[in-house]
Amino acid sequence: MEDTALQGGGDGLLTEGLKLLITPPEGGTREAAALCQSITWGGSYDQAARTLDFPLLVCPADKHLPAVDCPPGSRVQFYRGERLLFDGFVFSRQRDTLSNTVEVSCADRGLYLKRNQGAYRFRGQTPEAIAGRVAADFGLTVGSLARTGTAISRNFPGVSLYQIIQTAYTQASAATGERYMVRFRGEALEVIEKKQGERTLALRPGSNLISLTATDSVESLVNRVQILSRDGTAKGSPVEDGASIARYGLFQQMVTESSGRDAAAEARKLLEDNAPAQKITAQVRGNPALITGECVVLQEPVTGLYGLCWIDSDTHTWKGGTYTTKLVLNFRSIMDEQEAGRLPDA
Repeated sequence: MEDTALQGGGDGLLTEGLKLLITPPEGGTREAAALCQSITWGGSYDQAARTLDFPLLVCPADKHLPAVDCPPGSRVQFYRGERLLFDGFVFSRQRDTLSNTVEVSCADRGLYLKRNQGAYRFRGQTPEAIAGRVAADFGLTVGSLARTGTAISRNFPGVSLYQIIQTAYTQASAATGERYMVRFRGEALEVIEKKQGERTLALRPGSNLISLTATDSVESLVNRVQILSRDGTAKGSPVEDGASIARYGLFQQMVTESSGRDAAAEARKLLEDNAPAQKITAQVRGNPALITGECVVLQEPVTGLYGLCWIDSDTHTWKGGTYTTKLVLNFRSIMDEQEAGRLPDA
């Protein structure tokens, strides 16, 4: 298990074990961890960009300016020891005359996927090929891309790069049954297949689990899916969960047949992804391995919650000499499903 606390200086500033490098557009890298009272690093399954936020002390000579120059566009790299946790850019900063800090907000290169649009026509291309093409066209470095072997044909007329890639992987997910997530590792775009790793961590009281809350919900419940033919008429018997209907009442959605798609598989996936949900929020001792897309084994005797959980979002906070991590956990592996673009004309 990773070390769980960082001892700060007597003034509460972060110094030991952390490194925060800021390089403004004009150049000249400065180390700034010693000028921050806290650092927050996090992400979620439906956001391509991970974020980094920190209050930076103002310059003694000019209370309106940070002690280290960090205008929007500055590159920010955050290390714990020798491990690079974040590599991105300042996208906003806020100054308050009543405060002795400047609030700095950063995002990694996932922001480029969200904020850039492209127009493409793909014919029989795999999602991994589509992701590689889009990244190359926009000057993004390509890392490991989950291999699906599934051919996709789709037109994307003016759609965000994130929606293009995620839509392609959503189409593949209906065929493979796997869940995929887009993220950046350093400068490189990667798409991971969400699966249990060899070193899945266990969360348990008395070890690394500080507190836990659990919420049961049927707000997004779907327990019947009717498949429609292309002319909009019902085709065959609906795919349904009879026990769920008897218990909660009927919640029905429709799936329309189209070429290149398995409507029955989509219907089954729709039921699975919108079953009764349990949201679990856990506060744990800090560990940078606990990030969105990974999984943990939960062992909590008070609530009786045991089993494999997926991390839907994570928030890591270094403050006051301590390091903690807040996790939103899910017993189901879900992905940010996108349905952008359209099928090519027949």
